[in-house]
Amino acid sequence: MKNRASSHLLVILLILLFEIAGYWAIHRGGVLRGYETSTIGAVRDLLMFVPLLAMVIWLSRVMNYSGQWILFTTAVLLFSIGMLIQYRLYSDPEYNARNKSAAREQKMDALRTRYIIENYDAAKKQLMGLPATPASSIDLNQLPRRAANYSIRDALTSSYTWIPIFSFLAFGVAYMFCVRDGFLLWLQRNSFIVVLLTLVPLAAAVVTSSAGKALGNMTPWEPSKIPFLLGFAGILMARYKDLGETYWGIPRARDVVPLLVMAMLPFVPFFALKDFGQMLIFSGAYTTLYLVAVRRWPQLLLFVGSVLLGISILVVGALPRDVQEKVPLLPTIARPVQTMLPARIQQRFHLWLDGFDPPSPEVSWWKKDYQEAINGDPQLKQLSEQSPAMQKIVNVDVWFDKLAFQPAQAVFGIASGKNTGRGLGLGFPEVIPIADSDYVYAAIAEELGLTGGAIVLLAVIILVVAGVRTSLDARDMFTKLCAAGLTAFIGFQALVNVGGILRALPMTGITLPFVSHGGFSLVTSFAMLGMLMAFSHRNARDQMLAKPSPGVPASPLNLEAVE
Repeated sequence: MKNRASSHLLVILLILLFEIAGYWAIHRGGVLRGYETSTIGAVRDLLMFVPLLAMVIWLSRVMNYSGQWILFTTAVLLFSIGMLIQYRLYSDPEYNARNKSAAREQKMDALRTRYIIENYDAAKKQLMGLPATPASSIDLNQLPRRAANYSIRDALTSSYTWIPIFSFLAFGVAYMFCVRDGFLLWLQRNSFIVVLLTLVPLAAAVVTSSAGKALGNMTPWEPSKIPFLLGFAGILMARYKDLGETYWGIPRARDVVPLLVMAMLPFVPFFALKDFGQMLIFSGAYTTLYLVAVRRWPQLLLFVGSVLLGISILVVGALPRDVQEKVPLLPTIARPVQTMLPARIQQRFHLWLDGFDPPSPEVSWWKKDYQEAINGDPQLKQLSEQSPAMQKIVNVDVWFDKLAFQPAQAVFGIASGKNTGRGLGLGFPEVIPIADSDYVYAAIAEELGLTGGAIVLLAVIILVVAGVRTSLDARDMFTKLCAAGLTAFIGFQALVNVGGILRALPMTGITLPFVSHGGFSLVTSFAMLGMLMAFSHRNARDQMLAKPSPGVPASPLNLEAVE
């Protein structure tokens, strides 16, 4: 596709048409299950394309954008898929209902009625006290239907209205600031202060958060991602040339220690929060920054080897005991590491490697949760005390009720989706407790199948490739590092999310960029997109200025900053 605003504007309009078709499919699926979907909610979501189209016009006409439009188009595709899935889930009366059994019974009544009308003959219907009509195709008006109760006031006060709007504003603000040379120079000169200031929300998160969450369902580390990345990129730019002075291939301590200290600062709150997922994402982003800044092979091999060693130690320590016992001496080696790992991380690894086989109630990291569950239910406690066999049954029930239910339902849903999916509105993603956020990819794969999941992954890959291209085209080290870091944040976050749902990685409770529409995650994703597009525009502008005019000899370029 040509890199023209008109071409990508046409693609966004096509996405809008597919979105409308998707909302109609969800409406029909809801009627078949005995409930109406909200027209107000659908119109609210479709109106989100108005500011998106306005941003295309603003970028092309007002800001004279000349960078890669594919960045914006792929983000809009992911965002639209996310809106479709959010609408599907929140239209279902069972999802987030206080009385799930009653909501499910209503849906089952509609499905039973439909089956009887379509498949029972006149005699059988007469025996059931129904009109003696022959089996015929269903008329949707014959089905019992629960009316939608989503009002205009609900739409105006919903976070699913205002968070996307704030995200679009964050995109515009990030673009306008990062396209200016003066702002980027200020960041480079004050990078250390920027890094320290970002520790304020992280420190507040340690005090106010529970299991990595604060302010309801919002993630407290999201506001710190971009500023800390900018600050660390500025510090790394100021010191990366000194890393070239090595002794036996190892950089001098006075050059490495400040960078290590700055890189480790955000991990202190993450250890306090026991948030393994964010540690993975930040580690991936900072590793990417270091690999971009340092060009000498001895240093790269040393650094990559150190990272792999650290990961290996963590994985070995978190492996379940029965897995460790299969390798001689491994339990002895892993025991010291295992005692230092938080219980939350050991839970994640057990869910990953052996999630359908619950641990013994005597395992240290599971014993507390198990005891809390049975102490809170006298009947469970009485059953568990009857015999070891009954205790094992109770342990399985508690395990799947507290920890293993969500990943198990996600795996079953993805498997049932097969190649083309059950169809929008016809699957059962509502049984996954947080399918709109952490497990949104499982909902997509169930209803749209392997095809829909592949489209999401392809869009993420295209976005990451465009971000890498932006980093490679940068003509100064600071822009190169920032573009690489932003791309790494988006790419690693998508990798950790999808990998956890598909059981290729431990599940860590990370949202899918642009698709999950909750909390600060969407705001941060669009702010990162605005920065990437600003850097892409700067690259295109620099290339145009460096291109010699006809009859004018080319002037030598100063590439010292990126060498």
